[in-house]
Amino acid sequence: MIEGSVSAGALDIHYRVTGDGPETLVLINGVGDDLEAWANQVDDFAGTGLRVVSFDNRGVGLSSQPPGPYTSPEMAADLEVLATGLGLAPFHLAGVSMGGVIAQEYAIAYGHRLRSLVLANTYAAADPFTRAAFESWAVVAEMAGMAVMMRQQAPWIYSPGFYARHPERVEELIAEAQKSTQPAAAFAAQTAALVAHDAAGRVGAITTPTLVIAADDDIIIRPALSRRLYAALPDATWSSVPGGHAAFWEEPRPWNLAVIDFVRAHGAL
Repeated sequence: MIEGSVSAGALDIHYRVTGDGPETLVLINGVGDDLEAWANQVDDFAGTGLRVVSFDNRGVGLSSQPPGPYTSPEMAADLEVLATGLGLAPFHLAGVSMGGVIAQEYAIAYGHRLRSLVLANTYAAADPFTRAAFESWAVVAEMAGMAVMMRQQAPWIYSPGFYARHPERVEELIAEAQKSTQPAAAFAAQTAALVAHDAAGRVGAITTPTLVIAADDDIIIRPALSRRLYAALPDATWSSVPGGHAAFWEEPRPWNLAVIDFVRAHGAL
């Protein structure tokens, strides 16, 4: 494992590299998550022979936290700084939720650097319900603090079945999330990038082979929104997995296998 940071002016992007395989998979976090959020994925992916690169988006973890609001193209440019600094291209790219909107912008601007693209639990553009829901997260964070926000967020991201089957695990995940050191202002700045993202008229330009993953019980970015994204992409594959918006935490195995199979199918080896 290697950790470090890549700088672009006043901005530092903290990263971690796991594995030393001949092909690289880069993972992009959702809003409020640092690179530790991939704890259930990294070993599985590296175990298949991939070199896995995870990183902290601007506004969280050990990366810089400039004033917001942030935008999805701006955060895609951060990824390009990282990819250039580490010499990653060509590589596979996977993003979940906010990470998915960043990945779209990256594929639009830098698609020639990608082997494949995974867009999970995400959209090309929010509808009014989803926009209002995410905006409420930022309000709760700024008015009540991040610990309250993490508890109030849980019913939106974990499925009813997960609550019923694993109540102790839900509490563990909430407790872990409440340890976040991310300032509320930085959380709101990231949320702005998610809410304002609108690539509905541009994703048709993405020629990279793309896997769109939706979770059956995602109530905030509903499968119907992911279906609109899928329908607009010229070279896309659809996959449904069990769980809520945080399906990759609830039931990581199906989510991980969907990604692994797709990356293998589009690898150079």
